[in-house]
Amino acid sequence: MIAALRQRGAGRASHAAAVALLLAARAGAAVGAPAPPPTTAPRVIAAEVKGPITSGTAEYLAAALARAKAEGAAAVAITLDTPGGALDATREIVQGMLASDVPVIVWVGPAGARAGSAGVFLTLAAHVAAMHPTSNIGAAHPVTGSGRDVSEEGGKDLARKVENDTAAFARSIAAARGRNADWAEKAVRESVSVTADEAIRLHVVDLAAPDLGAVLAAADGRRVVTAAGPRTLALRGAAVEPFEPTVRQRLLMFLADPNVMAILMLVGLLGIAVEFYHPGAILPGVAGGFCLFLAFLAMRVIPVNVGAVLLVLVGVGLMVTEAYLPSHGVAVAGGAALAVLGTLFFVDRSAPGEWFDPSALRLSPWVVWPTPLAIAGLIGFMAWKVAGGRRVRLQLGAPALIGEVGDALSDVGPGGGEVFVHGEYWQARSAAPIPRGARVRVVAVEGLTLTVVAEGRAAG
Repeated sequence: MIAALRQRGAGRASHAAAVALLLAARAGAAVGAPAPPPTTAPRVIAAEVKGPITSGTAEYLAAALARAKAEGAAAVAITLDTPGGALDATREIVQGMLASDVPVIVWVGPAGARAGSAGVFLTLAAHVAAMHPTSNIGAAHPVTGSGRDVSEEGGKDLARKVENDTAAFARSIAAARGRNADWAEKAVRESVSVTADEAIRLHVVDLAAPDLGAVLAAADGRRVVTAAGPRTLALRGAAVEPFEPTVRQRLLMFLADPNVMAILMLVGLLGIAVEFYHPGAILPGVAGGFCLFLAFLAMRVIPVNVGAVLLVLVGVGLMVTEAYLPSHGVAVAGGAALAVLGTLFFVDRSAPGEWFDPSALRLSPWVVWPTPLAIAGLIGFMAWKVAGGRRVRLQLGAPALIGEVGDALSDVGPGGGEVFVHGEYWQARSAAPIPRGARVRVVAVEGLTLTVVAEGRAAG
């Protein structure tokens, strides 16, 4: 009996020990098991277009798309508020959006914003198009740069060609994104414009939202077709990273503004005209040529990088010119300004395609700004020294003797005499008699004979 109880107690003890070991093993496994990797929030590159669509805008948005692709962003979100812009720049932007591997979201906002003219094409080209409830879209009829109808400047035939081409462009974009192609054509031919509610009803845009966060939330889960294939948007809790334009892009946006381009053209032509009427004035011609150069650069008549190189070369040339044609520092200052401007145009930190490793090879602003200024200072100092040297009287040869003072070693008169000047003995003559021992000054040199005059006091 006692033995049986002992066996039963030993069995219970072993069972309890086994349970304890099992629990300990589970606890150890729970403690030692690696934690699941934290999920990272999707990233959205946020660009903003406010104002006319220009070549600078095209470069800015191309850089945003390139960065989003290089960094694996979930989408590019463009906040749009524009009255319109250049058709060639618009085509460039639309081509980039249609060829983008990264989904593009366009939101016409904030309150009271509009997607006018060129903005219609950008909105239609988006994978997801949204509008603020108080915004509007439309009126995409093509006009000239001065705002006049094409027929007024180019005739009816040209106006018809431009209108048909632009209407076909609008229809093709709308069809590619599954939007209302008939309305897109009306926006071009009849300049129709609609509110956000009407745009949704007409299937011009996808949704209305009060802010960009609401747009991203509404777009989450939508299936879109990018250049890389179908893709489902995962934007819930996305981290929005603002994408700011570079100095180069800001300069291009400013110069490509129609008002700025018109002023540059007028000032450029005026400067050239003044130079023709007053040849040799130089400054009006140089200023006029510079303004025309900037206007051509903004219009892409001259490629930006080519123009940048020319600006740097002209700037260096002006700084070197100061040594030969002293301009009291004007050439150095102008050359330094052109060199800095050319450097800013030439360097584009936002384009990943320019570098093998965009994160490691970026030109620092501490190089862009001080280097041309330091070079300008060095060349300016050299020019100042050279210009100063030009004003110093020659120290060698016959011209070096003019103005030198020496001693009369004998009586000097019209018939001749001997003087000691510049460490040498010379034959000399003077129109007025000069006694021996007097101080003399050289006024002319003829061969090996000096013409001297009395300096006014005898040598001690």
